[in-house]
Amino acid sequence: MFGWRARIGYLCPSVFEMIAYDFYRVVPPGVGMIGVTCMIDGWSDDAYRSGLERIDECAQELGRRKCDFIIHAGVPLVASRGAGYEREVIERIERVARVPATTSIAAGMAALKAMSVRRVGLINPYPDELNAKVASFLTANGFEVAAVIGLGADFTRIGDVSEAQVYAAAREAVRRAPQLDGLYLPCPQFPALDVLDAIETDLGIPAVGHLTSELWQAFRKLGINEPIRGFGKLLAAA
Repeated sequence: MFGWRARIGYLCPSVFEMIAYDFYRVVPPGVGMIGVTCMIDGWSDDAYRSGLERIDECAQELGRRKCDFIIHAGVPLVASRGAGYEREVIERIERVARVPATTSIAAGMAALKAMSVRRVGLINPYPDELNAKVASFLTANGFEVAAVIGLGADFTRIGDVSEAQVYAAAREAVRRAPQLDGLYLPCPQFPALDVLDAIETDLGIPAVGHLTSELWQAFRKLGINEPIRGFGKLLAAA
């Protein structure tokens, strides 16, 4: 039976490209994804607003599909509204779907704190204007954002960013801020997953990815305690 161990709802801001593929590479047997999208169309406040307006209908459908936990994956949508908005989103989803939920940035911050990261480097494919909002959001939650590397990908071609570019960005972040406690790599559409181990091994600091932190939080809530190796220390220590 599909999802006999856990059914995880995934509320994606845009289309599913790498997300489902990466999800099933990470999760243990018996864990299934039920995905919906709010279909934002770019890096803009209007797009974020449109996506946020669809949260209730998406959450209702995921609840109807008997999900055990729901992940809202839109860092730009939440960060655009400022610190504290992640709690509003979580409350909305939980009220409609009647199951536990998180947002990507809430999971990311929880994972950074669990790994004792306060001085953080931020790496993602976002444009500069959006990264300013993400950095402000993290700062308001007690983090010091000491380096920001935005790869500036076209919204419809985020998957064209290479693993080599992500790895090089991590090295550049550490060069700019040698005393970093760790790195945060949000965004479900760029290839951070396969370089987390290499980054941690070569640079000697934790690297928290969007999917690893989301699943780490989901697994903790669902009581799935199986260590998952190959994608960074966060899941390997579960």
